Amino acid sequence: MYFVDFLGYTAGLLIIVSMVPQVIKTFKIKSTKDISLMRTVLYALGVSLWTIYGFILWNGPLIAMNSLGLILGLTLLIQKLRYR
Repeated sequence: MYFVDFLGYTAGLLIIVSMVPQVIKTFKIKSTKDISLMRTVLYALGVSLWTIYGFILWNGPLIAMNSLGLILGLTLLIQKLRYR
């Protein structure tokens, strides 16, 4: 693995890990009152576009990390809409 790929995976992993506690917390407390809907929508849209960009470039770190970010972002968005 090249250093640049390692760097990409590491950066992506840090972003993914930063989202996990929020997703877990919303599952536990069943409340998203303090989470911004606009931020959640923009996050999900952003990682969607990054994932598409990764497929265009056929870049493994972009595809893998942003796909995981998209799953977490959509999970949080669904929770936000569900627990209004």
